[in-house]
Amino acid sequence: MSEKSFDQIKINSEQLKSIIESLLFIAPRPLSAKEISKFLNQEEKTVIFYLKELFEDYKADSQKGIKIIQNGVDWQMVTNPEYSQFIKSFLKQEVNQELTPASLETLSIIAYRGPIKRSELEQIRGVNCSIILRNLLIKGLIIEESSSEDKENQIYNVSLDFIKHLGLNDLKDLPRYEQLNQENLWSDLLGKEENQIDFSDSPSTD
Repeated sequence: MSEKSFDQIKINSEQLKSIIESLLFIAPRPLSAKEISKFLNQEEKTVIFYLKELFEDYKADSQKGIKIIQNGVDWQMVTNPEYSQFIKSFLKQEVNQELTPASLETLSIIAYRGPIKRSELEQIRGVNCSIILRNLLIKGLIIEESSSEDKENQIYNVSLDFIKHLGLNDLKDLPRYEQLNQENLWSDLLGKEENQIDFSDSPSTD
């Protein structure tokens, strides 16, 4: 089937509503009616009408595992907060299963010391971390806080998704955060060839 631009495809009202629902489902961020209407080549008021219909559809059944929320002009599909304890537990388990010990150690260092330069991170671990950092970025667990062309000076920090995975409100809620976040602890580690630190309590993903 050849691809056509949306202005060449006739979409009936029922299809449009389902397409909007699908876009909300797969989008990794909130979407505005303006953005959706532009993408689908539809009138914004029509998109808003179906967004409101979808909102009411999901709201009508309070036991649904998925809800649609509106925040200003943005709309997003989210999980039902009533089941948050199950979701948090599942996500913690998923993170723990998917990450290697080296990835968990790297993530722990970024969580407790971040924002941190790649060069500092590699000094602490004593190895090149490029592949691990790339995988953590792909999983959405860390973010790049600068756009430096010098990769060694690229700065990394944990993402909001990482914090949500652990069911925390703030990084300061991490185990032993005050102890492991001390500047002098990490300063002592920088520049040493062999650096060992106990990460058994950081971050807990059990």
